[in-house]
Amino acid sequence: MSLRAIGIDVEPGCSSGARCYSVAVVEDGKLVAKYESVPLHRLIRLVWEYRPDILAVDNIYELASTEKELVKITSMLPPDLNIVQPTRLPDGSLVNLRKLARLAGLDVGGSGKLSPARTAYLAAMLASMGYGSRVRFVEEKTRIVVAKSRRLKHGGMSSPRYQRRVRSAILRAVKDIKRLLDRHRLDYDLLFRKSGGGLDSAVFVVYAPRSRLTGVIKPHEDNDVRIEIQPVYSSRIVFENTVSEQLDQTKPYIIVGIDPGISTGVAAVDLNGRPVFALSRRGMDRSEVIELITRYGIPVMVATDVRPAPEFVRKLAAAIGVPIYEPPVSLSVEEKRSIVEEYTKRFPELRKVADAHVRDALAAAIKALHIHESKMRQVESYTARLGIDIDVDAIKADVIRGATIAEAVERAIHAALNDIGTRSYLVKSVRRNKTESEATQQVDAADNAARLRMELEKLRAENMALRKRLRELNEQLQRLEAEYRLLQTEYRESLEKDREVNRLSNEVRLLRAEIEKLRSEAGALNAEISGLREALFLVASGRAIPALRLRELDNESVEALASLARSYGRIVAVMDAINPVQWSQHGSSVSKLLLAVLVPGEALNRRDVIEAHGVPVLPLESYEVKRLNWLVLLDERIIVDAYYRLREIEEAKKRARKRELALADVKRMFEEYRAKRMKLLLEDTDLAFNE
Repeated sequence: MSLRAIGIDVEPGCSSGARCYSVAVVEDGKLVAKYESVPLHRLIRLVWEYRPDILAVDNIYELASTEKELVKITSMLPPDLNIVQPTRLPDGSLVNLRKLARLAGLDVGGSGKLSPARTAYLAAMLASMGYGSRVRFVEEKTRIVVAKSRRLKHGGMSSPRYQRRVRSAILRAVKDIKRLLDRHRLDYDLLFRKSGGGLDSAVFVVYAPRSRLTGVIKPHEDNDVRIEIQPVYSSRIVFENTVSEQLDQTKPYIIVGIDPGISTGVAAVDLNGRPVFALSRRGMDRSEVIELITRYGIPVMVATDVRPAPEFVRKLAAAIGVPIYEPPVSLSVEEKRSIVEEYTKRFPELRKVADAHVRDALAAAIKALHIHESKMRQVESYTARLGIDIDVDAIKADVIRGATIAEAVERAIHAALNDIGTRSYLVKSVRRNKTESEATQQVDAADNAARLRMELEKLRAENMALRKRLRELNEQLQRLEAEYRLLQTEYRESLEKDREVNRLSNEVRLLRAEIEKLRSEAGALNAEISGLREALFLVASGRAIPALRLRELDNESVEALASLARSYGRIVAVMDAINPVQWSQHGSSVSKLLLAVLVPGEALNRRDVIEAHGVPVLPLESYEVKRLNWLVLLDERIIVDAYYRLREIEEAKKRARKRELALADVKRMFEEYRAKRMKLLLEDTDLAFNE
């Protein structure tokens, strides 16, 4: 199927004084026509004449200076025309047209400034190749609110009976409005809050301007119900990503869980089970949900926690073109809580999510992911066995959408081949026999083109007819499902009483168990607080002294002592046995920081290893008052006893030195005696020899 694109660029000046454009018409990568000095009205005519698929513009505001004027111009263009700005990437960043064209392999000419004609041609080529972002305008919406009347009514009815009557009146009004909207074929979302015997409130989000509802629905208020019609205007520009698979790969493929209602919960997880986002917002309509989803990732499935899926979820899935996951039976509160609690063990940051709507949406997304986990593992195993460098997440996304693993792998291989580009295969030697086969090729090409055009027109007609029929069937299905749910809401109260009682009983049982768990935790915390309060009182009153508690002396504990000794005292308790190797290595540096070391009683037999460095060692059991994590509180006597023990160590060292001195004196006297005796012996020997 051929792809036709028109690229435009504003010219510096025009003889008429109005805005003029250079226009380039590209079809299947070839320039088929170009125009210069084209005014706006002629440009619109050319667009209708060529009926391109894409209108490419270097800057969207080259069409008009304001959004209001831009809306007016685009309303005069063909409805199926895609306006694309190729210089805008999907993440919102802008890139230079010349640079982007070079990356795409296009000839940009010289190094000077691009002419308007060249800019128009490059914009058309880049847009037809899939670069850039498509421009759309947020449609105007109208909100219809059905709620309890503000008028006060005095007496005549008990409060419960009055509430039931109001809920029934709101339900009847909602059914009437729904019937009118269906009759006039207006697209809408219905959000409501159920209650016993009817509805508490409801909101219709109609995707049409307020003027379309004139004569269809009127504002109303009586003693029971009020109907408000609130227009929601928006003309801001929104960029959508084009079909470029290369640029979309920056976002993850996600499974989205939806819990619709007055407050809508939305949560998404990627195909590897990691959370992408989870939030809830009051009054969020379908278009806002779609914008939120596409901002964070590429959706492959929409999941719900109830069966059948709500109409809001079905319309949302149809709008973004993905399948729906609905459980075999609606998930219970206990099952959803269990799923989310198990998931938050892997991702603790989600524990702050306390909103029930977010919890239900997250549980639906996780449940859908678990259902497809076996397929995901098969994909990983199959691709690992093949050993081809292809996008595994894209294959998983295709499988979730309904493709077989083989089909998804073939699509991924095809996409990888397209990424390589077809230009490298076009450089072939076709000079030989060109004149011989040229006439034959032209005749065959003309016949093939005529046949393909006829086939294409036929397929287009069939496609349009099938799309129209599918749209009618979807609308009929949605109307029937909405009527079925409203009938369930109206007549299901008596049938659901037992189920509601059982559900509430289970919730009460779970809440009681949770209360007991919290009470147990609160008791433990109170005991810990009492212990801390007692410890604080002991330290503040001077009856206890804090000390550091270590398992043993090693490199890490030496660094901790150096940083904490000044803040938490210079006494340390070593819980393990004394290690002579560590104390011989670190004893000299540690002894300067410590006043005393406490060890278990069985380790006192090796106290000399530590006291050799001048640090007294005392038994831990004699002074320990309380343990607090990495601190221990000691009896105040430790200071005095450590002082006396230090005195004993010093006295022992003095006595040892005195003994050493006394021994040295005896040795000196003995040496003097030996020298004197030797001298006398030598004198006697000389005398005898002389005689």
